[in-house]
Amino acid sequence: MVVVPAQEAWQLWVCEEDRRLAYGGRVSVDEAIAGWRIGEDRVLELAEEVKSNVLTGKVALDHASASFADATMSRRDDVAPLPPDPRSRPSDDN
Repeated sequence: MVVVPAQEAWQLWVCEEDRRLAYGGRVSVDEAIAGWRIGEDRVLELAEEVKSNVLTGKVALDHASASFADATMSRRDDVAPLPPDPRSRPSDDN
């Protein structure tokens, strides 16, 4: 599960490496703040719901989805690219 900042919101994506497999949903900034004020984490709640839906087969995973690098070309204007994976940085051992 990856949380990506979007216009006035956060998007949740089910991912494998740098591939988006399924769109999990969106939590607006206003929703997140309203939840925080009453001690709830709306992003975490949505993430748990998405994980449950994946595990029960309610969400189909698209193995042919575009990579995060190609996300800016998608039809969703507010889909941000994934931040660089710190595991992919060159090693200082070379």
